[in-house]
Amino acid sequence: MSDIAKAAGVSVATVSNTINDTGRMTEETKARVKKAMQELGFVRDYNAAKLRSGRSRLVGVLVPDISIPFYAEFCTSLEAALSEHGYLPVIANVGEDTKRQQTMLEEVIGHGVAGIAISPSAGTKRSDFEIANTRRIPVVTFCREIEGLAMDYIGSNNYQAAQLATKHLLEQGHRKFAMIAGLQETMPGRERKRGFHDALKAAGIPESDIHVEVCGFDRECGRIKAQQLLSNKTEFTALLCHNDLVSVGAAAELKKAGRNIGEDLAVVGFDNLPEGEAWTPALTSVESYPRTIGKDVANLLIKRLDGEPTPTTTERVEPHLLVRDSSSFRV
Repeated sequence: MSDIAKAAGVSVATVSNTINDTGRMTEETKARVKKAMQELGFVRDYNAAKLRSGRSRLVGVLVPDISIPFYAEFCTSLEAALSEHGYLPVIANVGEDTKRQQTMLEEVIGHGVAGIAISPSAGTKRSDFEIANTRRIPVVTFCREIEGLAMDYIGSNNYQAAQLATKHLLEQGHRKFAMIAGLQETMPGRERKRGFHDALKAAGIPESDIHVEVCGFDRECGRIKAQQLLSNKTEFTALLCHNDLVSVGAAAELKKAGRNIGEDLAVVGFDNLPEGEAWTPALTSVESYPRTIGKDVANLLIKRLDGEPTPTTTERVEPHLLVRDSSSFRV
């Protein structure tokens, strides 16, 4: 810092204020200091800063699969919100493996994170967060709620989302339904399946006209489960899928079998992927607002890091159905 101050012709305090974005100075002075920092190859040592302040600027972010578009959008929004407050996310994929999740929790804690945001793996138990609780590290869970866990949670209202989609299909005149549901070890998988069943039960649809397959979250899963529905000679004119990727995989397989999506078969997904509108036919989907959730998770975590004494928060973002061509139906 002394070298930078000398090169820029300012005091060491001015250099410190520039680095930490504090104090008062002209934009010209700030630019001169930053130029000197660049010319001298200065990179801030966050470990040293942590030793001085006693506070880390790292946040651990654990997700099942960053390649799933929902999580990619979530992380983009989360990172932007965290960076506004000087925090840097450390992102790790944990899959659906609770042992790997435990290892990654230990790793990010070992690297000195200030807080953790996590979408828990399927099968996660309350006791899996004991290590964070013992260290008094703030944790915000998102997208996958753990039943009975007294911890902050922000995610979609999955039950209502499934109700919206199912009621839309009923209004289109459908009476024979299939669903490719998500993993039942996760709250979204269970809640979307429950919302689907409850809406159909309320409409008087008999169990014999409701068929459910369970799988993961990618195109291949959708393709395989569509094959199973076909091989079982399942009769259905409406298909609700756990997410848009599953919808695309299933629709591709059903088209091969001669089904006409948007004519004799309606398909609806969740998450509203940006490219869904460009698919043929355009995919009807329930918007789950991953960017809103990402921003809200970051802001809540920052409140916790700032020591704000508020009660445990549970926030469920209200979904919105976007009707497109894939859910058209000709009786």
